[in-house]
Amino acid sequence: MRVMLISNSGRPFLEHCRETMAEFLKPRRRVGFVSAASLGDERLYCERVREALAPVGLEVAHVYWRTDPLPTLESVEAIFVGGGNTYALLQRLRESRLLGAIQERVHHGLPYMGSSAGANVAGPTILTTNDWNVVALERFEALGLVPFNINPHYLDTDPVMAPGSETRDDRIREYHVVNANSVFGIEEQTMIRIEDGVATVAGRGRVKVFRRGAEPVWYAPGERLPYP
Repeated sequence: MRVMLISNSGRPFLEHCRETMAEFLKPRRRVGFVSAASLGDERLYCERVREALAPVGLEVAHVYWRTDPLPTLESVEAIFVGGGNTYALLQRLRESRLLGAIQERVHHGLPYMGSSAGANVAGPTILTTNDWNVVALERFEALGLVPFNINPHYLDTDPVMAPGSETRDDRIREYHVVNANSVFGIEEQTMIRIEDGVATVAGRGRVKVFRRGAEPVWYAPGERLPYP
């Protein structure tokens, strides 16, 4: 499998990662964009993606979950799942039958790219998302493309936080009381690239790897991550 997990879209939109996306996909050029995480205007969201990726030669087709998305998915050379609300995204992927279809195609070689919520759903579950469950989702099993859970937009503990405030690390420790798999915290403007069974850090920031019963470890750009 070939997988790229992106913490955020950034500003200007996708500028920090689009060159890497194009290089990751080469020679593929036709990308299917899944907008289902958005709770706003999805067609406008797709247009933003299309405009942002055009300068690096990528063509975008809208894999729109509301209108029979499976034929469009079959026609593309790569898939890009955008950000928004992770719970809404997973609910819509199930309702539209995209969840199983994406799993199958990626396991057969279709490159997968996910930003924010799109990165979250690449793991076994979405239990380490930062989002609120505004759609009252009751099942949290996701694509399972990677064995670790993802925490995008990761922020290290801020020493000026109010005393006693819960940190991101606290929440991940609570996750590990119940769950055994690793959690990868991805800083902004940072990516995880998985190719040929090797996972590496790309972009401008770092990835913090949390393992049950162990101290977390930072990995810098270019470094190899513990995978699988």
